[in-house]
Amino acid sequence: MTRKPEESLDCAAENRQGRRSGLQLNDLPIDVLGLIISRLPIGDAIRTGLISRQWKDLWRDHTMLTFSRATFPSCRMLNQQNFIRRVDSILQQHSGVGVERMEIKFLLRNARRDIDRWVKFAVASKTKELILDLSDLTRFFMLPVMCLQLTSMYLKPAADFTGFLNLKRLNLIGVNITDEGVQNLLCSPNVLEFLEISFCRMLIKIHAPHFLNRLKHLQVDCCPVLEKIEMNCDLATLDFTGSSMTPLIFATTSSLTNDSSVICRLFECSNFMLLNIRKTDILDYAYLLEIAPFMEKLELHMWIDAPHKPYSEEDGDLRSLPLHHHNHLKQVQITGFFGQKDQVELALHILCSSTVLKNMVINPEIAIVPHDAYRPPKRGAHNFVDGRDAAMEFVCKADHRNVVEVV
Repeated sequence: MTRKPEESLDCAAENRQGRRSGLQLNDLPIDVLGLIISRLPIGDAIRTGLISRQWKDLWRDHTMLTFSRATFPSCRMLNQQNFIRRVDSILQQHSGVGVERMEIKFLLRNARRDIDRWVKFAVASKTKELILDLSDLTRFFMLPVMCLQLTSMYLKPAADFTGFLNLKRLNLIGVNITDEGVQNLLCSPNVLEFLEISFCRMLIKIHAPHFLNRLKHLQVDCCPVLEKIEMNCDLATLDFTGSSMTPLIFATTSSLTNDSSVICRLFECSNFMLLNIRKTDILDYAYLLEIAPFMEKLELHMWIDAPHKPYSEEDGDLRSLPLHHHNHLKQVQITGFFGQKDQVELALHILCSSTVLKNMVINPEIAIVPHDAYRPPKRGAHNFVDGRDAAMEFVCKADHRNVVEVV
């Protein structure tokens, strides 16, 4: 319905009158205003102080402190010196209490004293989550935070390190840390529940000498020279991504929970620069059934970019391992199944070993691609046909319980 001109004028006049006599933001209680401002990014929250004297100090109880280039959009030349000066200015004016999350994301070099100062602020303000995305960090700190993510830095914790007394979640992403450094992190008493180690290019072995009684979730992603994972813990989920066979040794397996699951992403590719083909024997991953006897769900996602062909009887007999009867595994998902001999052998071993298996989905479709893939994976239609035909001919024929589904 279209309003008459005089009706529109009357409505506009009423709106103007309402704005003059109605509730304004300045009329709200201070605690409500503070709550509204606390939902803004710290940079915007500080700028609200320009609106009114009443608002000048409201941002000082802000609970989410994120410092990056986006925090200071008005600074065209935000170099390291300017960044440090601006962060210091904000932290000096902050009340220093109630900080839930503090993130510093900026490329810093030779700034140990500044980082020390900011970490001390986080400790004093009882920050629960601290994220440092920096570079060239050469020492570590005693942190009472509950969640910590370290990215793109050099980390060298001392042998007597005791800084993770309250930490429940630790993410190490692109961190230059040695085997000894990881062991020092994990040897002290802690309440760690979630551990991620990703893109750490120096690590050869991940070893926890003591029982980590609360660690339930372990994620290891693309550590190129990693040769072994040796842990003493009761895992509920294991998420592993790698390009070569990495032994997983767990000293404790008897008390794994019934909802435990394992996700493995396996990369096999040709390194044409070195004319050296890295070959993964997929059948070796059959030992996952032994290290996780209470696992109920297993996902195997494979990406193959090396010369391969589907299995045929001309390639010799299929290998078989001693059956390890698994009484809990119910669901299996395999992707990137091109029908290679070792893929067929692993699928058959899982099928025959899992006494209560309800569903095994075999899919030739590729679900993953390496983060550093220099070219798209080979995804020709013949790969999907080969994988489907091999699964139907060799796996489905051995399926006497009708639990295999070939996509």
